[in-house]
Amino acid sequence: MSTDLGLEATRAVREKISHEHGNDPRRLVEYYIKYQARFADRLRRVSDSKPEPGDVADRDDAANTAPPPR
Repeated sequence: MSTDLGLEATRAVREKISHEHGNDPRRLVEYYIKYQARFADRLRRVSDSKPEPGDVADRDDAANTAPPPR
């Protein structure tokens, strides 16, 4: 079985982070929640949630984003 170097690097970082938090799942989840909050402005909402006012899906012209047929 071949190994993917990118995957190996990702696993190594995840193991390091887990070790830094005592391999405690609760502490690890708390860390990831705080870490995710740092980038909240970059995250997209899940598709089944209600759009925020002003989101693209909420605008009147959102349905007209496709180019006209030829």
